Amino acid sequence: MFFRYLLNMLQLLLSPRRGWEDIAVCDTDPAKLLRRGFVPLILVTSLTCLPELWYHSGASVVGVVESMIGCFVKFLVSYYVAGFCFSLYVPACTGGELSPDKNHTFILYSLGLLCVFNILTNLLPMVPDMLYLLPIYVLFIMWRAISYMEIVFDGVMKFMILCVGAVIVPPFLFQYLFNLIIPS
Repeated sequence: MFFRYLLNMLQLLLSPRRGWEDIAVCDTDPAKLLRRGFVPLILVTSLTCLPELWYHSGASVVGVVESMIGCFVKFLVSYYVAGFCFSLYVPACTGGELSPDKNHTFILYSLGLLCVFNILTNLLPMVPDMLYLLPIYVLFIMWRAISYMEIVFDGVMKFMILCVGAVIVPPFLFQYLFNLIIPS
């Protein structure tokens, strides 16, 4: 299940429209996708904080463990925040219909892409500024999911604002809050 989840994300990166079409055909249970796909991915993402010990001379083991916990928590809490926001606001974008399975699948894949980009930034000793623009590509991939999510024409702008506010912003906001709480 984990490798199929990663392959679907790779296809979303290479061809977003086809990726969402394949995910629609796949029809995976979101609870199983969460347990066997997303949670292992955020565990791997949090483990990629370890190279900070080698890259930065001032890094301590305690600080890296705190970073790993913060990384895990920010993505897991972001999933639940996004799920709550989607349950409230997606019916306005779909003409009154709510599909919890599609909502959660969409959120899991979108946050999974952010995890993959976080893995890239964690593994590099110095992050090029261009990598900070990758969430914009995730937004493009979310936009290509309009047919998968069955968004009506009038709800596209609301849906995209919801995607930014509920899926993309929370991990960065939680990371910012953790950086305030946990001294480096």
